[in-house]
Amino acid sequence: MGVVLIERWTEFAGAALHRVDAGGHRAYAFLCAQPPITAQGAPDAYHPDDTGSGSLHDSGWPTGAWRERLVPDPHQPQRPLRQAEGAQAGYFVSTTALADARFPRSNPQAYVDAGRVPYLAMPATWLAQAGAGGVGDFVVVHDRATARSSFGLIGDAGRGRALGEMSERMASDLSGVRAHARSGRGAPRGTLLCVVFPDSRREPAWPLRNSALRARCEQLLRPLGGIARLAQLADSLAGLPASPPQE
Repeated sequence: MGVVLIERWTEFAGAALHRVDAGGHRAYAFLCAQPPITAQGAPDAYHPDDTGSGSLHDSGWPTGAWRERLVPDPHQPQRPLRQAEGAQAGYFVSTTALADARFPRSNPQAYVDAGRVPYLAMPATWLAQAGAGGVGDFVVVHDRATARSSFGLIGDAGRGRALGEMSERMASDLSGVRAHARSGRGAPRGTLLCVVFPDSRREPAWPLRNSALRARCEQLLRPLGGIARLAQLADSLAGLPASPPQE
């Protein structure tokens, strides 16, 4: 590993963001604590009776900007589309900004399932900033308290998203307990390090197996010192004495 340079870059929504540079291999990183968990993209995310894995309020239905998170019914455009068959029949079709172009927009399989795929949901206003990257870029999130890491990508973006907001699967990876967006059960409790690799998106960006996500993230991490250096990077951003490398 060469020299890794860390410099304060900017602030967004009260969070300090730092550039991380290792001989031209660049990323940016920030710390967040107790970020929101989203069920967006999961086929069982939202039900009109509010029995989904996510709260119906989070979908924007019926009084908010639900068209940003749910598919309108082509026959009744003033209402969200409900799944007609399968185990989640009756549930709304919940979208993500990252989607599989092989499927029509009305098909739940087009979207990144928050219950199965580790992803970050980023504020659209942040991704509009130069250097912030975009949907499909790879990310690594590390929980220093549990020493667990999650390897994923930016799977969603939009208004009202919080910096560090994550899918149920990513939260589960970090806490070691199955996470639930509605109740907050299984949410990571420690301060999290989020590392984003802007402009790392592949084409096509989706679908990808979780094993492929991890392999690509580990490859991108290698010039920065790999997984073993994540705790030290978190300490550097927090201004704490550096932890020894993990074995």
